[in-house]
Amino acid sequence: MQAGLFVIIGLILSWGLVPPPADAADMSLTGKLTISVTGREQAVFEKASVKFEKLHPRVRVRFAATDGVDPLAALAEGSADIAVVGRTPKPEEQDWTGTTVGWEGIAIMVNASNRVQEVTLKQVTDLLSGAVKTWDEVGGLEARITIVNREEGKGVRPYLEQLLSLSGKFVNGKGVVEPDKEAIRVISGNLNAVSYVNLSAGVGNVSVGVPIRLLAINKVDPEPANVSSGAYPLRRPIVMVTKTPPSPLVKAFVDFMLDKEGQKTVLEEDFVPLVVTK
Repeated sequence: MQAGLFVIIGLILSWGLVPPPADAADMSLTGKLTISVTGREQAVFEKASVKFEKLHPRVRVRFAATDGVDPLAALAEGSADIAVVGRTPKPEEQDWTGTTVGWEGIAIMVNASNRVQEVTLKQVTDLLSGAVKTWDEVGGLEARITIVNREEGKGVRPYLEQLLSLSGKFVNGKGVVEPDKEAIRVISGNLNAVSYVNLSAGVGNVSVGVPIRLLAINKVDPEPANVSSGAYPLRRPIVMVTKTPPSPLVKAFVDFMLDKEGQKTVLEEDFVPLVVTK
């Protein structure tokens, strides 16, 4: 009886009636894929490319040289198949398709002992432009505000400048610090300081007891779920821009980034996936 059962199982396997594992390699997709990406989101796509290549062993993903090269320029000239940028395509860029695969929230950060709990978006603009000088003007104690800036053109700063319409207008603060962990260290040791940071990194530090506070804005808490929903106002997209229509290989990678494993990779690198539940 047992021998007969083994024979039946063997026949089922040989006939291909048993489906392959969900993560089985797909040998049908072949080719080379070139991605042009700058900034900290490069880590997302480097990690995602390794996972994608494991699923598709006949595909190789490479990254275009980025020194001084605009990812969209690389896409336009054909040296990249995918450009990763922090905005959606403009109306005049109708030959391209933009797919948002995640978000970066930007948090306004103060010392945990600061009495200020929340601000309006206008007050954020006033803080960083120097329009307000003391904390009592935004509901805190009567103490002079210390602005701790981030390096110009790097990290979250250029996106925050765009969101607040303050490009080139940030007030000079008490020095410039990078990266996020250094800004967090400085704010945690200065009662009257304020700076800005990647929201996910800030939330992670708050959760382990680092003495900083991320301010609510327009009465919306700085949480990943509020970033993904759009309720929190300081966010910027991670957009994969491709030519229209995309090649099968490009489409497969875009689909991968939108699927479970791609979204998990977005989360792993301190960005916010498209859907977050509280």
